[in-house]
Amino acid sequence: MENNEKLVAARIEDLFSLCEKRGMAVFSDFLDGAEQVSVQENVVFPYGYNVMIYGGFEDAEKKIIGVFPEWEEPDKTDFPICCLKIEGSFTRKLTHRDYLGTIMSLGIKPAKLGDIIVGEGFAYIFAHTDIGSYIKDNITKIGNQGVKITEITENDDIRIERKYRTFGTVCASDRLDAVTAAAVNISRSRSADMITGGLVKLNHREILKSSEKVKEGDLLSIRGSGRFLVHSFDGETRKNRMHITLKQYI
Repeated sequence: MENNEKLVAARIEDLFSLCEKRGMAVFSDFLDGAEQVSVQENVVFPYGYNVMIYGGFEDAEKKIIGVFPEWEEPDKTDFPICCLKIEGSFTRKLTHRDYLGTIMSLGIKPAKLGDIIVGEGFAYIFAHTDIGSYIKDNITKIGNQGVKITEITENDDIRIERKYRTFGTVCASDRLDAVTAAAVNISRSRSADMITGGLVKLNHREILKSSEKVKEGDLLSIRGSGRFLVHSFDGETRKNRMHITLKQYI
């Protein structure tokens, strides 16, 4: 394990002893996709606890791990997550980068911040409850655009819709270089160069082997082109190529 993975694993392992000591649920900070994969691979959850992973809404990318005593049923409402809605009469469309940059300028650690979901004229910010009020009290503008921030206290008021562009294409095989080439319409030699150059991630991990196998449900991140969910492999063509359906995040 690399040093960062060891630190993440140690912090999660500490949650179990802390839960036992306090006799109550305890929670991590937000983990990004790579950290979640690292925990799954490197941390053995001991018996005698209930574990739940949640990010504030279904399909969240950044999530918190909650460790509950064995007698306590995990509940989403126990998680220290608040949802802030930022609204304004914007003269230009604000991007994810605009919102993130303003929040980070407050000195907030990334581990305290969950997903940022940008809509038309608003954004949902998921954050650890101990910084929610700080964000509300200290942000009045995003860029040069005036904003109003309110906390959403009922889950029913939160409408999160991931937007995708779904398309079908064909690829030579289920190898990473073939799927990458099909996703962004480039040659396999070019996709192989991108992979060995560290420009492609599979399930949040940098993969340097072009021959790595890709399966349904995998997440492909291609530098400069975005992220693609491998929705399905749909059989072979007459020339023994593979039909594939991809969903590109937009």
